[in-house]
Amino acid sequence: MDVREGPSDAEVVARVLGGDREAFRLIVRRYESGLLRFATRVLGGRDAAADAVAESLVRAYRHLASCRDPTRLRTWLYRIVANRCKSHLARRATGDVSLDDAPPIADPTDNEAALERVEQLAVVEQALATLSSEKREAFVLKHVEGMSYQEMAAVTGERIPRSRCECTARARRCSRHWRTGHELNRSEGPSGAGWRDPP
Repeated sequence: MDVREGPSDAEVVARVLGGDREAFRLIVRRYESGLLRFATRVLGGRDAAADAVAESLVRAYRHLASCRDPTRLRTWLYRIVANRCKSHLARRATGDVSLDDAPPIADPTDNEAALERVEQLAVVEQALATLSSEKREAFVLKHVEGMSYQEMAAVTGERIPRSRCECTARARRCSRHWRTGHELNRSEGPSGAGWRDPP
């Protein structure tokens, strides 16, 4: 069953606020994977992202009555997660990366297309890591989560024109970084020099 089927967000919020604590599970099922994906991209690791999302969902449950517009629950939840991510980033030293947060090593028995996808994702992750947390957040909201500029502005607290301009510039920089890194990787190859695509 698709978790988006069934009662609307506003109906679920009303049920939770009316005392049906179990109804909050539907909110978790609807949004947890997207929130985790967003937090992982912003924080750079699944463990920290899982912590941020768990803390955010607890906070959302406790403060659900402060959600002024339950029809915009998704945006409200992303804003909570974005704030938790900012707190996590402020607490940790830059450059500290846990081995648990390291990307998985590609299996050499995978087909070439899958390896290409792993390489592309690694380059994108590297490009995202070069951005400030605010820029990374905006890029992920727009290009990974597919939010509108209005939703992005609600999540980040920024004005729409600023979000639009910054996100477009970030997309161009990440794309340029990906192409440069991708061309370098393909010309140098896994051995480091002289590798070329097979004929």
